[in-house]
Amino acid sequence: MKTEDLSIIDQLALLRITASADIPPHEFLYSWNGTPCFARGELVAVTGKAKSGKTYLNSLLMAAAGGTGCLGLQRLREQPLRVVWIDTEQSEDTTCEILRDRIGPLMDRPPDDDHYHVFNLRQVRWQDRMTLVLSAIAICKPELVIFDGIRDVVGDINNYEEAQNTIAQLLRVASEFRTCIVCVLHQNKAVEDKTLRGALGSELQNKSFETYECTKNPDTRIFSVRQSATRKYDMPNRIDFCLSPDGLPMACTPPEPSSLSGAPTVRAEKTAFNPDFVSDNKIDKNKLFGTVLAQKSLTWYNLRDQLMKTANIRSPHFAETLITEARDCGILQMVINDGKREYALQLQKQLFDEDT
Repeated sequence: MKTEDLSIIDQLALLRITASADIPPHEFLYSWNGTPCFARGELVAVTGKAKSGKTYLNSLLMAAAGGTGCLGLQRLREQPLRVVWIDTEQSEDTTCEILRDRIGPLMDRPPDDDHYHVFNLRQVRWQDRMTLVLSAIAICKPELVIFDGIRDVVGDINNYEEAQNTIAQLLRVASEFRTCIVCVLHQNKAVEDKTLRGALGSELQNKSFETYECTKNPDTRIFSVRQSATRKYDMPNRIDFCLSPDGLPMACTPPEPSSLSGAPTVRAEKTAFNPDFVSDNKIDKNKLFGTVLAQKSLTWYNLRDQLMKTANIRSPHFAETLITEARDCGILQMVINDGKREYALQLQKQLFDEDT
């Protein structure tokens, strides 16, 4: 029997909350630098100007759902999460490229079809999209939904009735299936106006459990993510990242305000750097990478992690800078190994090319 079929008294009795009520606490899907975030049964807003890194943030969430995570973002449970990604903005080939060439490498393996359910609705009439979105959630029963973008299921973004109905439907299925629905919506176009667009944005902001704002510095090309609102745990620090040569998000340090260079600055690595790879007070990159990559090739992230272990480096950004410098001076070259882009020593690349 539906709630609305009950008498008013019975409805109120069913909906009443008491201090002794046996209601489970929020279950969070992720921890970001130690802060629990992205709660099941709730809506989360991801916002920013156009091309500010919103899809990169969504890619990090989807990669961490099945992989080990990066940039301090990790899922909290051991088992992979089931994900539904609704893409209404990009072309089919772009959606596929992100799944295959960004999310896959971030996970260090191809996303499997059992846990990743990706739907591109750009060619579907806007009037029909919401039905497909709700059906995908009901059928797939995911723990995480990436809805990019929510604006494309309404005819008028400033229509308050449409906005309330849309958000109400998403809240209902989020509660019913205990899924976290991440809704992507642009900010208003004015540079200083960071409010979410239209009546839909106002309603989403009011009903969201958390809001994450994405920005991009046009001079340094560094992306940043900060938690601008939350009902539970405050995330104290913003997350900064730039793109690796493979086009993947990687940690970086923004330049000091007084820096004249537009590129991220690298501070001295004050660690017990392995002295075996230091000659004349300089890092011997040939010896270091020759040891790490002896007779093998590694993906960007595996190379970074192995480099940190071998040379006793604590800063991921410092290790990533060494990789970039080794690539630029010709020590490293990219190879294709079993369909994956990996890094190898220059001499090893010749062997890979001959095998290919």
